[in-house]
Amino acid sequence: MGTEIQVRAMYDFDGVADNGELSIRANEILTVTRQDVGDGWWEGRNVQGEVGFFPEAYVETLPSVPQPPAIPARNQNTYSSGGQASSWDSSSYNQQQYQKTAYSSSYSYGQTATDGGGGEQGYNFSNSQDDDGWDEDWDDDTSSNYSDRRASQQDPDELAGEGVFGLSAPNRQQPRKPSSHSQSSAGDAKGSGTIRKSLNRFTVFVKSGGENYMLGSAKATVDPRDRMEVVETSDGIQWGKSPEVFSVEIKNPTKASKLKGMKSFIAYEVTPTHTNRSVTRRYKHFDWLYNRLVEKFSVISIPPLPDKQVTGRYEEEFIQHRMAQLQLWMNRMTRHSIVSRADVFQHFLSCGDDKNTWKAGKRRAERDNLIGGSFFLAIETPSTPLDMQDVEQQLDNFGKFIKSMDDSVKTVYNTAHDSSKKHVGPYKREFQKVGAAFNALSTSFELDNTAKSRPLTEAIAFTGRAYDEIGLLFSEQPKNDLHPFMDALHEYRGIIPTFPDILQVHKGAMGKFRECQKLQEEGKMEASEVEGVQQRLETISYATLAEMNHFHKERISDIKVMMQNYLQQQIAFYQQVTSKLQEALIQYDNV
Repeated sequence: MGTEIQVRAMYDFDGVADNGELSIRANEILTVTRQDVGDGWWEGRNVQGEVGFFPEAYVETLPSVPQPPAIPARNQNTYSSGGQASSWDSSSYNQQQYQKTAYSSSYSYGQTATDGGGGEQGYNFSNSQDDDGWDEDWDDDTSSNYSDRRASQQDPDELAGEGVFGLSAPNRQQPRKPSSHSQSSAGDAKGSGTIRKSLNRFTVFVKSGGENYMLGSAKATVDPRDRMEVVETSDGIQWGKSPEVFSVEIKNPTKASKLKGMKSFIAYEVTPTHTNRSVTRRYKHFDWLYNRLVEKFSVISIPPLPDKQVTGRYEEEFIQHRMAQLQLWMNRMTRHSIVSRADVFQHFLSCGDDKNTWKAGKRRAERDNLIGGSFFLAIETPSTPLDMQDVEQQLDNFGKFIKSMDDSVKTVYNTAHDSSKKHVGPYKREFQKVGAAFNALSTSFELDNTAKSRPLTEAIAFTGRAYDEIGLLFSEQPKNDLHPFMDALHEYRGIIPTFPDILQVHKGAMGKFRECQKLQEEGKMEASEVEGVQQRLETISYATLAEMNHFHKERISDIKVMMQNYLQQQIAFYQQVTSKLQEALIQYDNV
């Protein structure tokens, strides 16, 4: 057996046994059994032999020592020779494991996390397989989802290197469920700086890596090129400007196939202006990029992609509409000064069709250390201290604004949707019904075919045709005004639900800071440590405020353009209706 890694607990942690967690006490020695759990969690065993999950940030690594051969378990009915638990309720464990690897946002939009895989903004670790899968000519991975753990993408030799402390390949079996009568007795050993876990262990704050960052456990080397700036301006706190402004055009959707025609897909031509070189991308490439951005930027709003569709996805109307929605999504990403300069984003836009080049960039992006909580290490903020009471008030007001906007956007969207249906249904029928009535009247007048009566008959018939044409105008009008209007609103129906989680990261950071302040008052934490926590809170606060202001700036610009386009199209439409009626009116001048 290889070396086992031992760690010492720095803080108390009260685990929830039903969630497979292990309670630990400060200064307790634990043996790490798995480091591939993810989201800042490790699995380990205490001296009593109890196995469970605990936060990585709560322990420090001790020098590794060789371990003697393990004594076979006495109870062969509990564990098989392969280390799998035969008595464990697999469905119960899968549910617990899913809770540790995928959370649901407080809002629901677009793709949701399901057993079959999805894409809710958050952390979905399912392997999605469908007809939009990765092209085998690009990559030989069995899954396109970013949820493939970085460890599983490494070669076996790499797993024994730095970062996993010599552990063998990942073992994804569940830990032994702690018995109800067997609790940790590491006792009452408490050192200075004891931090008791008081918040939900599956909150966005913990899962995003925010807690690791606040406790100073997030470590990563930041290349000067990766540094991101938050600046103070006359318009408030903003993200620093991008050194290169560019746009991206998505066009020329083409149906292609592979596996001798057994697998079909739509490929889009993607052309960024800063390279002026077109690359070919499929929906799954966009999906991979989306998931990487979500994982990397915990306080930046990454709206979901347009929904997947099983049937009718090769119909021209659907293809064009999806391309338009992808264009809206790409426009929003390129306008964000932080997202647009990210290596993973640039790799998506610039990498050609060479398989090896694509795979190298893809794997490099999936091994990015500056993700989640570690992302804050790359942020440079102004030196001016923030008034945290004022920051909390701003965030509280923003949260209320987002909730109110969410409700109103849904109302306007539903109203526009109903109006669109009425245009192609009742409105069209009503005008054509009026036209039919006038046509019937003109038909009856044809019985009097005298020269004096004929002009009136023709004028009424012209009026009937005018109302028929107005009905057709109503049925065709939504594509000019209501549909673009609804697309813009639909995009915000995806953007708005990302902010509760962003605000939750800051709320969790604020709670952790206050907890540390209390420990300092009790003499359990040094002032220098609390000062470090406060500085990290300032970084999170600056980043959150910058993203809020970016949202407002985008919102004002977007809604302005949306309303202007809608009203311009409405005016043009009613001018056409007026023109039809005026033409009909002129006919009566000859009567």
